[in-house]
Amino acid sequence: MADVWLISSGIVAPFLVVFRESIEAALIIGIIWAYLDKIEKPEYQKYLLYGSAFAVMFSIFLGGVIVITLGELSGFWKKAFEGVASITATFVLTYVIIWMSQNAQTIKNELEGKIAFGIVKAYRHKQFINTILIISFVTVAREGLETILFLTPLLSISLEQTLIGSIFGIIMALILSLAAKRGIYNFDTRKFFSYTSIILVIFAAGLFGYGIHESIEAAEIAGIEHPLFAQAWDINPESQGHPLHEKGIIGSFAKALFGYDGNPEILRVFGYVGYWLVLGLYLRRTYSSRNI
Repeated sequence: MADVWLISSGIVAPFLVVFRESIEAALIIGIIWAYLDKIEKPEYQKYLLYGSAFAVMFSIFLGGVIVITLGELSGFWKKAFEGVASITATFVLTYVIIWMSQNAQTIKNELEGKIAFGIVKAYRHKQFINTILIISFVTVAREGLETILFLTPLLSISLEQTLIGSIFGIIMALILSLAAKRGIYNFDTRKFFSYTSIILVIFAAGLFGYGIHESIEAAEIAGIEHPLFAQAWDINPESQGHPLHEKGIIGSFAKALFGYDGNPEILRVFGYVGYWLVLGLYLRRTYSSRNI
């Protein structure tokens, strides 16, 4: 039973990340699709699908390259790669969170504006096709690149569980997107991006802590020592089967969801708490001022 819980906990984080990013991509593509209906140009919708498909294939290819690269690394380089990738992903994720907090309310108008501008600039049929292809490719590819970056640290922990969670996330996003297809144009994008940003903050804080941990291990392999590398505490029960152990039923879920660690380094604690304080206070002020 404990093994089942451990496996499922490793699926939670990739599921949430991929689900959120897939929904975001589907939402944006859905808005453009509905707008093409609105301006009576449904014949261009197939090019929206073509651009999205190319972006998905590009993202899968890039993900495969990263998986192969991770498999070739070991020791210092593996730890250093995971640390740098996690911290980089945190900064990108933070940018996404902040951008969404500032633009969630106007994203639909901006998308419609790009399409309208494309119509004005594209005097010929082929030019407008290119506009649709580029917008759809860039939209989906951006979400794909973000997703790959966020999943890279999880791939190094468990390739199988990360892939399973990712597949579940994509399937669930597709089901919900198709179910809400008719009402997606009138969807409240402001609330969606605002509320799901909370999930991203939780994941980003844990990702940042993990990046610090892997960087510390890389530094120690290289022979670098520092007082901040010492353990802040160790509250892990002796038995890994204990529910509160970071590999136990409760601890493993907490680790997957928000980066819980039963024996963190001092630097990791400072980084984790500092991230929560800075970004948490920023979002609280931003959303409070907009009554979200």
